[in-house]
Amino acid sequence: MKKNIQFILALVALVVVACQSPKEKALQAIEALQAQDSVFSIENMAKEKDAYLAFADKYPDDERAPEFLFKAGQSMGAIASQKKDMKLHEESITIFKRIQENYPDHHYAEEALFLTGFVYENHMGNITKAKATYEEFIKKYPKSELAEDAHFAIENLGISPEDIIKRAQQDTAADSTMVN
Repeated sequence: MKKNIQFILALVALVVVACQSPKEKALQAIEALQAQDSVFSIENMAKEKDAYLAFADKYPDDERAPEFLFKAGQSMGAIASQKKDMKLHEESITIFKRIQENYPDHHYAEEALFLTGFVYENHMGNITKAKATYEEFIKKYPKSELAEDAHFAIENLGISPEDIIKRAQQDTAADSTMVN
């Protein structure tokens, strides 16, 4: 009797797994990859990125497609940073631009445009493209929470983080002198 119940449960589990759609299987694969601690593993980040892109390619109308593209762009950027590979940074920008083109009204399009400027500025050293991207961002999303950050980035393009901190400290000191 006990063996029959185990057999029936195993059979039900097999039927459930066999009846899953390819989309459900893809989502389960993504969940399994996300459950792994991939932050420090380029190999796992690459697998996640590939799974995200495969899902978005196969199911572009799914509500999760923009999110998965965004995560793929972030993963690609992280891999590029660890490998110090400009070509991979270009690929992350390509993914971010895909979000902007295919899902222009989605909130990930806003974030993707800002990150495109960030990658141009901080990873590729292309100040001209960074400035143009930040300006495009401000024009498209003037009320965004990131608009102030885009303005700040434009004002400080080409200035090292150390010099930005020094300038802020000087401004703070000058402000406190004026108050006294």
